[in-house]
Amino acid sequence: MSKRHRDGDQVLPPRAERRAAARSERHRIATELAEVAEQVSGGVEPDDAHDPAVGYRPIHHKDPAKVKQGRRRRRRRHWKLKMWKRRTATRMTKAKEARLAALEP
Repeated sequence: MSKRHRDGDQVLPPRAERRAAARSERHRIATELAEVAEQVSGGVEPDDAHDPAVGYRPIHHKDPAKVKQGRRRRRRRHWKLKMWKRRTATRMTKAKEARLAALEP
């Protein structure tokens, strides 16, 4: 688990309160962005318009340094590929033919 769960001194507000605060913040930003869009369509230069989300940026859980390195490649699930299914079907057909050939003298 994350360090947040190991630190005893850090007390977080209940989940419902955190979600409510995040929702209200997103709502505030959305309404302000709508106002900015109205201003821009009214003739104000986009560079002169106020960016409402400057003070609020959601915290990303990923470390930017690790993201730049690139994700570790996951192994391909070969049994889900068409090639593997075709191969399995071919092997089953060959085995069936071999059984039939063994029965016929």
